[in-house]
Amino acid sequence: MKNAAIAVVFDDRKENYLLVKRRDVPVWVLPGGGIDPGESPEQAVIREVQEETGVMARIVRKVAVYTPTGRLSSETHLFECAIVSGEPTTGDESREVRFFPINRYPAPVFQVHERWLKDTYQNCPDVIVKPIEGLDSRALLRIVLRHPVLAGRYLLTRIGIRWNSK
Repeated sequence: MKNAAIAVVFDDRKENYLLVKRRDVPVWVLPGGGIDPGESPEQAVIREVQEETGVMARIVRKVAVYTPTGRLSSETHLFECAIVSGEPTTGDESREVRFFPINRYPAPVFQVHERWLKDTYQNCPDVIVKPIEGLDSRALLRIVLRHPVLAGRYLLTRIGIRWNSK
């Protein structure tokens, strides 16, 4: 698995954060994705935010580096970002892009991202470094039992079978 760069993008007043509902697996996630070869985490997060949300962002601070805990995860860099220009819009990978109040998590939301939002809200002066929580075999089993169709779609994307739904 590629290392990843993820963004928590706030509005101007820092009262709302931006989420993307994926096309391939329709769950709400923070914008972000894999770091390409030769790309820094900082470059990747700016690129991914633009690809998935249509906005140009700038990094406010690096929030965390999450270390993998097994084969289900990879090193992930989390950044707090602000919008420089543009309006949120859908793209090839996103079915919906929308701001949500900081105390609300829409369903279905990727639970790991909910934890990462909480880490961002803590506003720690130092970069948090800790293992990824919630991506173990038990968590995977809970997801499969609660959302079997979404889990199946996700597993298909992991082996390279993707489809975009409207």
